[in-house]
Amino acid sequence: MKEKVNRKYFALIILLAFVAYLIILTNYIANQVEEDNRFAQRLSRAAEYIVNRYDPRIGLVSESEDTGSNVPDNTPCYRTFWIYSDNLWASKALEPYNYFIARNISKTISPYIRVFGKPNLFEVVLGEKITSIRYDRKVFCVGKFTFDSENYTIWVDRHHEGDGGIFHDAEEYADLCLYLALNHYLHGDKENATRLVRVAESMWNGYGFLDKAAKECGLYQNYKLGLYLFTVKALDCNSTIYDEVEKVAWSYQKENGGIATQSYLNGTIYGTANVETTSILLLAYNEDLILRFRKPTIDQLQSTAMLTIAILMIILAYYLIKIRKIVLIP
Repeated sequence: MKEKVNRKYFALIILLAFVAYLIILTNYIANQVEEDNRFAQRLSRAAEYIVNRYDPRIGLVSESEDTGSNVPDNTPCYRTFWIYSDNLWASKALEPYNYFIARNISKTISPYIRVFGKPNLFEVVLGEKITSIRYDRKVFCVGKFTFDSENYTIWVDRHHEGDGGIFHDAEEYADLCLYLALNHYLHGDKENATRLVRVAESMWNGYGFLDKAAKECGLYQNYKLGLYLFTVKALDCNSTIYDEVEKVAWSYQKENGGIATQSYLNGTIYGTANVETTSILLLAYNEDLILRFRKPTIDQLQSTAMLTIAILMIILAYYLIKIRKIVLIP
């Protein structure tokens, strides 16, 4: 009798443990779904910020909502349109969220790129090779519009030979390290690509990348956070700081969905959001774009083809010699 009672208690304990496990598992799944939904909302709000900067009269997104200016003619940011990096990145970042506007932006920037060339910097994020020498920028106006007596200007931020000096200290800038890491990877040089990611990581201090630029101006440029996240994922590189960088990057999201352009060295937000910073963070979650870096590059395909041909020639020569020996044997 006592043994039967013990068995009943044991069965009851097992049942209660199973029920408890189901409750814990259900709560975990519910919390995970809720967290995923919150993150999806963050992404959606960031995309909405870029969409809200779109001006159908011009077919481009403006730099930001800021009323200040970053260009020589003092056009305010909300009426300033950058072919690159802003619209080059935005055209890709918006594809999963608003393909119509993404396509329109892409169509608008195409003739400008044909005339003035690619930037030789920002396109490496889209899987296109750039020069290993880092040239300083040349900023110039490539278009002007007037609506209701107000000027709207279009600009490029180009980095060609002759556009500016050479960054001999490129590895003191986190963003240049990451651009070069992507470029090395596209050329099949994974060793240098990984090395440059590590150099950039050495500048991380918990709030941002404290590189030469941040030290000189006393502010972090927050697009470097998204650029880091993208580079680590594109290169499939191990990172001990990825989660921390990601958390900080999204902590800079403002009420309008955009990511703050800059922050103080203590991590406090400074100023408004902008399209560049928001776009590159969205691109860090663009799996189609990241997969471009996982596919063999043309150089790698050519090397593989040459190696295959060489092996086939050796095999063919071996059998020709073998056949000749058989023929010659009486």
